[in-house]
Amino acid sequence: MRKKVATTRRRFVALSGTGLVGMLLGCIKPKGGSDSQAGQGAGVGATDTSGATDTSGADDTSEADPTCEETAADVEGPYWREGIPVRSDFDLYSDAGHSLTLTGLVTDAECNPIANAVIEMWHADPITKDASDIVASDTVGYDTSSSEMRYYGQFATNTDGQYSFHSKKPGWYLNGGTFRPSHIHVKVYVGGVERLTTQLYFAGDPFIADDPWATAERSVALTESGGGALSGSFDFTLA
Repeated sequence: MRKKVATTRRRFVALSGTGLVGMLLGCIKPKGGSDSQAGQGAGVGATDTSGATDTSGADDTSEADPTCEETAADVEGPYWREGIPVRSDFDLYSDAGHSLTLTGLVTDAECNPIANAVIEMWHADPITKDASDIVASDTVGYDTSSSEMRYYGQFATNTDGQYSFHSKKPGWYLNGGTFRPSHIHVKVYVGGVERLTTQLYFAGDPFIADDPWATAERSVALTESGGGALSGSFDFTLA
């Protein structure tokens, strides 16, 4: 069920416009469907009176309308905050960690891009260690109280439904006696209506397998460039 959001909570929706994104993106193609073979008519392959086989319609195909798979929902978690600032660059605090850039699209189920969709993202503090090296004392937290709202932000898609987000890759924190995989919380709004609440994970994280929420379908494959900077892409599809 879609949830209508109060105007005071989502004032950014009314203020957002294509200029707020203000970023150059590479060519990002929406997730497309595959062609499907059309059904053959009853007359295809019938033999005429001369004994020749009529194959005039044998190769007819009909291109199916493209469809995009809906992005699965996930739990909001306890760390969402009211009044998240408008920004798409969270790397503002000179914290040590791995630079992370994510890009992608917001589309509907027919793969049509959605302009001016508002995306909220928030995540835990970064860390310099790798997952294989962390111990219980390396658990990280969220900025749940300061006016800086470190590693919280909201931004809009551009006229082509594209977004770009930059931060430091979030670290890991303990959920009971087990680390949760590194992840980013996400909410997507269209016209002031909350359409999706989910989480993104990262492919290869060793804690995904035992996590009750993480899935491979929402795990972003990251590419490392010079200097250790990480980048990846994820498209959000709304029902």
